[in-house]
Parts: sequence; structure tokens; C-alpha cells
Amino acid sequence: MGGNAGIRGYLIQTIICVLDALEEDNLWASVTLEPLNESEKVDIKWVYPDKIKVCQVKSSENVIRHSTAKKWCDELVSNTPNIDDYELIVVGHPDEKLLNADSIDNVKIVGIQSLDTNNLIDIASTKIDAYYEKKGKTKMSSKVREILVKTLTAHFGTNSIMGKEVSREDFDKELLEWISAIEKQIEINPFASLASPIQNESKPFNSRIAKKILELIGWANFNENVSVELYNERKEEIEYFGVDFFGDFESKLKSDVDDVILVTSIHDLMYPASSKKEIHNYLYSSEIVFSDLLQKQKIPIKRNENSECHNVLFWLTTENSEVNQDFIHHAKDNYKKDMLNEEMYYYLVDNNKAIFLISTIVTAKNYRDDLTVKFLYPITEANQNPGQIGKRGTKLPAQYINSSILPIIKESSNKISILIFCSDQFSENSLKKLIWLTIRLTSGLGNEYLLWFPDYNDNEHKNIAFEVIRSFNDEILEEKIQVKRYDRIDAEALDNVISTTNVTLKNETFDEINSQNNLKSKHLNETFVNILPYGDIIKPFLKTDAITANDMKIFLAKKGIFVKSADRGKLTGLMSTLLFSPKELEDFKTLIDVKDRPLNTTNEIFQIKQNDSLDNVFKRIRPNFDNVTENLNTKLLDVPVFKPSPSNSNEYVFDVRTERKDPTSQISVNTLWGRIEIVCSKENDNLIINRVNTVSREDKIIANRIMKSLESEFKQADFIKDDTVRVMFKNFKSNTDRVNFLLSFTNVTSSTIFKEPDIKSIKFKFDDSEDIPDSFKDKKDKDLITYFSGKNLSGINEISDADFKKVLLLEEIYITYRYDFYNINSGYYSVKFNFSDALKNKPEKDGVFKSEPNLYMSNNVKALANIDLFKKELSKEIERIKLEKLKQFRII
Repeated sequence: MGGNAGIRGYLIQTIICVLDALEEDNLWASVTLEPLNESEKVDIKWVYPDKIKVCQVKSSENVIRHSTAKKWCDELVSNTPNIDDYELIVVGHPDEKLLNADSIDNVKIVGIQSLDTNNLIDIASTKIDAYYEKKGKTKMSSKVREILVKTLTAHFGTNSIMGKEVSREDFDKELLEWISAIEKQIEINPFASLASPIQNESKPFNSRIAKKILELIGWANFNENVSVELYNERKEEIEYFGVDFFGDFESKLKSDVDDVILVTSIHDLMYPASSKKEIHNYLYSSEIVFSDLLQKQKIPIKRNENSECHNVLFWLTTENSEVNQDFIHHAKDNYKKDMLNEEMYYYLVDNNKAIFLISTIVTAKNYRDDLTVKFLYPITEANQNPGQIGKRGTKLPAQYINSSILPIIKESSNKISILIFCSDQFSENSLKKLIWLTIRLTSGLGNEYLLWFPDYNDNEHKNIAFEVIRSFNDEILEEKIQVKRYDRIDAEALDNVISTTNVTLKNETFDEINSQNNLKSKHLNETFVNILPYGDIIKPFLKTDAITANDMKIFLAKKGIFVKSADRGKLTGLMSTLLFSPKELEDFKTLIDVKDRPLNTTNEIFQIKQNDSLDNVFKRIRPNFDNVTENLNTKLLDVPVFKPSPSNSNEYVFDVRTERKDPTSQISVNTLWGRIEIVCSKENDNLIINRVNTVSREDKIIANRIMKSLESEFKQADFIKDDTVRVMFKNFKSNTDRVNFLLSFTNVTSSTIFKEPDIKSIKFKFDDSEDIPDSFKDKKDKDLITYFSGKNLSGINEISDADFKKVLLLEEIYITYRYDFYNINSGYYSVKFNFSDALKNKPEKDGVFKSEPNLYMSNNVKALANIDLFKKELSKEIERIKLEKLKQFRII
């Protein structure tokens, strides 16, 4: 598959025509590209002092017959009469009669060119170069010319110049400014530097950049331009299908397995709004090549007992604003199951993944630059043997092509350096997990460990890093670990790297067993839960009932890995060979449809004594959270501190994760994770504190201790009054008020997110202190909990009755809302509004008002890039509705 998707041949030909006109024709006064006031048949309109000329540019992948061209000519003349000169410019494969024709009737046939886009680009780039030099500019570098043609083509297709009549002088000036600006942009683009052509090289840009990446990762000597010719009987022509590279090597992560690799590359100026067509063409083309290789018995490879096929697509752009863009999220849904092969693993490498991959290798090359870059091959379930520890080599494992974690070794006979790169942002938690992974991967193999993050700042993060390293309580480890920042690649860095040859050195011999014995390190305490599970360690996670095969497929798709099969064993086998970053694992945990009870939210409301901003107040107070976990088998995984909300200046958020572990287990699969979120916000003269916590007793106690400490500080700072407004079951003046309050949550007309509330259940008891009307006495002895499965049922009608409300102790209402949000249509979000089992309290029926939201985890929700953020936005809207109801009923 070529790398010129989105480049329109007729537009390139238009540029060639314009350049020819600037070069050879000095008589025209103005030009209009795609003139708006002419027929749609006109693509270029030239105005001369004494005449007007119109041109139509036509292109086709099929054979262009003389009869078809005559039809175009007739339409051009009939739709634009009274023009002096007509021209038809043909781009494609003309039949012999058309090829020999100078004109058809009064229309001149000009500029017949092949539809071969590479050929058109070459012609256009040569003409641009000549035009540029004629203007006194320096000759363009080879790496600029090809991309410049594509970029200029996009300008012609989208710029405001289209449809406007432009004078020769203005057009000449604007074209020169375009070319100069494009040249400057391309010169600093890392991919353009990576793919600079050698002299007289005719390979397209996409193929050059893919080959350079393959060289960097050790995938050398792959077959190039592997193609298959098939005759299409319906079109009566030969069609070509291909991949850019095909190769194989012994698997680095599985014993007795050969990895067969197909590589396809696409280059665009910018990522398209839709990737459906390109993904479809790539999958179809690579499938034909795969079938042909099977038929010719080139696969499976006979070197080992088994072969696995990995199908890689590099899709990169040279728009500088997209250098770090995550395109996988937008393209993943187009990997349709019916187009995938059961025998293949598919990998999508976009700008973001490619930049990380190249940046890590460039950084590794520059560290101890006299040594070869070698990739570390971790022990997985499929390659477990004592000699596998510390195994390394110059080939990147196929499964790591779009990894967010990359382990590299630089070694000599007297020193081994372990370099672990992570694409996540630096944090205390991510560093802990990366250290755990480093120790687990190497078992003390290295003399030094360098952990690299993209944003690590020594001035800002140094003390955090020291504290994390000390927490492992290992003096030898403390001496070995360094935390560093790797820089995203730029053109200058790449020019230095690609100008040098990578000399393959034999692996230095190293006595790993003796080295490990000399370390006397405690290594990893297996009960330390902040880990990055991989290999056989991750399998217990994947075997739990909470994780479905579909969950694994969705998670892999987010990483840019796609499989056809929903076979749990195959998916588990694939995931056990991968390395996951802390961010990816957090996303995986969020994705899992955990069977625990939902979160609940309670509100406490305080009257404000002095009108001050929360920012100023939090600067004045010093709440002490040191002992919030005292006497509990729970610890906080994050620093307990209130931070300003990035989206609301009147809001501060406390958000920590908790863990409660079964002390008899050595694997964190039996660890229970929780989360405590406390939100402080100002609403007019009220301070509203929303407490969100899991149902675990320990989390509730911790949250309550934090609230008490915060409340004490607020009062000491004279910010709030002593009285607290808590919405309690018994606070309502009458049963009717309480019923109306709970029923008010079925009115969400003010919401721009939620709609169509549907009451699913209510929980109630009749009030013995009230006289039960005769019409309701038959219901008095019914169960306390009544469930409704739809709207407009008899029970719902009854609780709308005024007499019924008077005698009803309504304790809970469960409502499901529909929503259209984040491009998800008709999603479902359920909320249980209740008074904390108030009816079970004896002797006094009472309980605090709270809400328990529950998001239905459809596949569309699971596929979101950030499920946590999505949940927060929906929860925020529920909290807004709650405040609206509290004001409506004059509670605040």
C-alpha cells in the first residue's frame, strides 16, 4: 500500500500547470482556481488581456477512453459557452486514440500524465525547485521537496485562494511565501529528518521513514515492496496489492516460536477526519500478501515449531502540530473484526508511539555512545527458564513496537547499564512501579539503573524521587538508581543519529549468577503492591471473573493492538508478553466491570462567615492528615492533600486511592483498591463538601477523619459557622415534603446531559402514626421494597397522589437516566437517591441523604480514552442537580 493516501492527482497536476504558466506564459493577467462563478466543470480559469481560457482537470484510476474524454469536452463547452479557449488536462491511463489526440472538437487536450502519484510528485518537485531558484532562493534540500509538494497540494485544496480571482503578481508572491513557510516547517520536522533520501533514491517518503525506524529497532534485511498482482475480471485490469516490508526472526519473548512480520506504512500531511478507507485498504492488501506467502510456503517459518504473524502499520504525519498526537484513539474502531485474520496480531504505530520509540533509542544511543543498544527480553510465561534472566539482543521484540515501556541495556565487560523508558508523566506512584518493574526484570543484573520520563525535572521532582527510592529500604539499590528525563526527538538529534552506522557487536560475556549473589539485595518485597505486573504475574488478574475477553480486546485496542479472536487463552497469552505503563494499568482497572457496590456521595453544608476565596482559605489552613489510617489495614497510595480544581476556581479536590490487602497473599490480585474523593466548593454563602467513597468501612472512617480535620481548620480560621447543614431523613417537616424532594429528581429539564428519567424502584414504609386512607389499606402489609421496571405504572401513579404522600415514608428512589454525551448516544446512568437505610434505624428512623451513581459500562464507554474523566463529568452534573433541588426545597 502506498503512502500517498489523500493526495489528489488532479491537484498536483494543477500545481504543475500553474508552475508551467509562471515559467513559460508571461501574458496572463489573473488566474482563478475552482472559480465559483463558473460551471463546476471548470477547475482553472485564466484571464488574458484579449481572451479567457478555461481548463478542466480530470483524473481516473481506470482507463480513460476517447469517448469519455469527448463527453467531458462537450460538457465543458456546453456548460461554459462564449469562452475563447478550452483545455482538458488528463491525468491517468488514456487509451491509444486519446493518447494521440491533440484536440477534441474545439477543446485542446494537454498535459497527459500517469496517475502514478510518485511520478507526479517528482515532476512537481523539480518544477518547484526550478521556480524557487529562479526567485534567488537557495536550492531546497532533498528531504523538503517531496513533503513540500504534498503540503502545497493541501494548500491549493483548502486555502482561501481557491475560488478567488488572483492577479499574476499577487499569486506569484503568495506562492513564494507558501513555499518558504513550508520549507521552514519541514526542516524542523523529525520524521522529515529521519527519512531524508540518498542521492538518486526514488523510494517514497513513507517507505523511507519506515525503513529507518526498522533499522533503529534492529529489524534489518527485511524484504522490501512485497507485492501481489491479481486480475480483476469486473474491471478487466490488473490490481496491485502489497506491503512495504516482510521479514522474520526468532521470537524474543516466546520459546520455539518464529515471529513473521509484515510492515505497511502510510504518510499524510495531517491525519484525516476518518481513517475508515485507509484502514480497510491496508487490511485487505496485507491479507492478500499474507495469503500469497502461505501459498508459496514462505510461512510458516521452518526454523522453530511454531510461527506467529505480526502485522504492523506505521501511520505518520509531518504536520508539526501533530508530532505527539494520539491517533490510535480515532482509528481503532475501524479495525473491524470481519476484516481481521485469526492468525495475526495487528499493531498501529501513530505519531505518538513512533516518537516515543525513536526518542528512547536516540537517548539510549547517546548514553555511553560507544556501546550498542540492546533490548532486554523479560521472562514471560512462554519462555521461562533460568537462562532467560537478563537475555538481551539488538532486535526489538515484535510485541513492543508500540509499547509505552521500553527496557534497554548498554553493557561492557565491566559495567552494565539498565535503561527503562516510560512514556507516562512522572509521579510518585509511577516511579514506585517503574522501580519495581526494573528490579523484577533484571534480578540485580545491572550496575546502574536509569529510569527515564518525558517530563522529569530535577529541581521539581528530585526530593520525591529520593523518598520513593528510600522507601524500598535497600542501600545498594539507592546507590544504583537515577531518575532522568528523555527529550522528545528533534531534527538535529536525528541527523546526528542517522549519520552514523550501527555496528553490531557480539554480546559481552557476563556471569549473571555470580553478579546476583554479590548484590546481597533484598530486592522486591512481594507484598509491595505498587507493581507493574507482566508475564506470569499478570495472569491471575486476567483470570478473574471481573475481566472478560471483550474487556481485554478493548484495552488492547486502546494501545493500538488488535486481534480477531475473543479466545480468552489467546488474549491472556498475548497480554502476558507485553509491558504496561502505570497509566495503562490504571486505565485497565477503570475499564474492568468490577462487581463491587457503587460509590456513594454525601453532602455536608456549612454557612460561610466571611466572603473569602477558597484559594486564600486553603493557603491559611494546615489540616493534619497524618493519622487518618491509624489502626486500619488500609493505606493511602497518594499524597493526602487538597488541590485546586483545574476546571473550577471555586473548588478544591482531595482525591486519593486506597488499598487494603489480604496479608496472606503474595500477589496483588487479592488487594482491594478503593478511592476517596472529597470536593469543597463555594455556592453563594454556603460551603458545600461532597464526600465520595467506596462502601468499605475503612474508607468511610478515613473520609470521616479527613472531614473532621478539615472542618476544624475551617472553623479555626473563622471561615465557617459552627452549625452544619446535613440533609437528614427526619429533617423534613412532613412525609409529603420528603416524597416531593425525592420525586423532584425525576425532573431534569435543566440538564443538558440527562433526559428521560425512569423510576426503577422505590423503597418505602407506611407511617404508623398517620391515618391510612381506606384506598391504601390493602397495601399496608406489602413488602417494604417495591420494584418497578418501567414508567407510568400504577405504583408511580399512586405516589403522585397527595393522600398517599402523607402516609408514605419514602426512603429511597432509584432512577435511570438516558444521556447523550461525549459522542455516546443513548447511554444509561442510574442513580440511587436515599437516606442511608433510615427505615432500619431504631428507635428513631433517620439517616443522611446520599446518592449512589452507577454508569452502565457499554462497549462505547469502555472504548473511551479517559473513562475516569467521563465518570467525573456525569457525577458533576448529578451534584449540580442535587444542589438545584436543595435550593428548590429551601434546604440551603
